[in-house]
Amino acid sequence: MQTRSLGRSGLKVSQLCFGTLTMSPLQCNLSPREGADLLIYAYEQGVRFLDTADLYGTYPHIKLALKDAKDYVISTKAYCYDRETAQAALERAFAGVGRDYIDLFMLHEQESLYTLRGHEEALIYLAEQRDKGHIGAVGISTHFCACVRAAPRFGMIDVIHPLINVGGIGIQDGARQDMEQAIADARAQNIGIFAMKPLGGGHLIASSSEALKYAVENPLLDAVALGMQTRQEIDANVAFFDGLPNAPEQLEALQHRQRRLMVHDWCEGCGRCAERCRQQAIAIVNGRAVVDQARCVFCGYCAKACPQFCIKVV
Repeated sequence: MQTRSLGRSGLKVSQLCFGTLTMSPLQCNLSPREGADLLIYAYEQGVRFLDTADLYGTYPHIKLALKDAKDYVISTKAYCYDRETAQAALERAFAGVGRDYIDLFMLHEQESLYTLRGHEEALIYLAEQRDKGHIGAVGISTHFCACVRAAPRFGMIDVIHPLINVGGIGIQDGARQDMEQAIADARAQNIGIFAMKPLGGGHLIASSSEALKYAVENPLLDAVALGMQTRQEIDANVAFFDGLPNAPEQLEALQHRQRRLMVHDWCEGCGRCAERCRQQAIAIVNGRAVVDQARCVFCGYCAKACPQFCIKVV
């Protein structure tokens, strides 16, 4: 597995990043032991970089994994807007993974220059913690080209975690080419880039070789976060990132799997899921949540917002 420098952050990471959203309670809901076993298995195959979030509920999985896979570079993110919320989220991360140091801490789901300005107090706090040696680097995650373009204005941002894939699926304010240009401009400032959703939230599984080829060979990307739920997926993805000749066949064996967002019958139509959805993939029709599967990127964030626990990625 290739090791890359993540821009000016000083972090050395494997090109393949283990995205833990898919094992979380928002998606397949693996137990901490099951999730830890997958993380350890990936580590044994050369994966040294993992991504999580305050929202995901996978800190227990990671804490268990770190007992055997001690050298994982950990990226996490949270919804912070000032010093107080950033401090609380960082302390939750420390306690959650059982470390007093986080390699990369990011503000979650940023949208624009105005969002970043509104959350600048949190960024300043994180930069102070970086300078004190409590975190390794400061970053942002985003689905918006405008946010990637704005990030270089904030000198404390070392890393950007943008949504980018060969189909441009999920980009909120432009096409793939727009996001590529924004990323190229950020890279020119030596900002590290690691991509999310290279398979478009599952929509590109049927053409996974093409989608992963775009991500792996893209010179704009230092690393790529990819969710994995089984050892077979880990084997196939590691083989592809390592350029092994049988990798396309391994991926093809996994292409039958189709994902969807399911709404249970007991939905009360409160609308919180629709308000939470950044993709505008959920609407309330006749008192019940209805999903546009073509727009959904299967992040599962709507499930977290549902007070009745009636939404699930399956």
